[in-house]
Amino acid sequence: MIQRIQTLFLSISVISCILLFFFPIALYINDIPATYKLFVTHLIFIEGKTIINFWATSPMLFLLIISILLSLAAIFSYKKRRLQLLFVNVNILLTIVQIALIFLFYSDHLFRDIIKVRPSYQMGGFIPLISLVFLILAFRAIKKDEALVKSADRLR
Repeated sequence: MIQRIQTLFLSISVISCILLFFFPIALYINDIPATYKLFVTHLIFIEGKTIINFWATSPMLFLLIISILLSLAAIFSYKKRRLQLLFVNVNILLTIVQIALIFLFYSDHLFRDIIKVRPSYQMGGFIPLISLVFLILAFRAIKKDEALVKSADRLR
């Protein structure tokens, strides 16, 4: 049913993924007074000029959109727990890949070569970690629910 605890966990995961569109992932400050912000959709100069456009950060954006859609699909497939477990498992894997992209590829290697400074991680860099925690909690709750249904079937 839609009022189960895993629905709450998946909803928090969706909300945290949506928040990633609004918070910067990393901040780059170099010796000259120039500041750059990395968002999930682009890298901008602090004065508002877009330096790196959509296509450079598109893998991160596509993973985020797929993660949101998988969480929503898991919420609305509450009658099919096996399918719900599959959606959450794939979503956990995609979120881990997204975290690796943020911390290992985008923030450190790709944009450090362009801007020549190390990143200072902002709130947006840690939001996928929050999403991952709630996805794992939802997975555990779905497994617990599945075990409860199996035990009830065994009693019949």
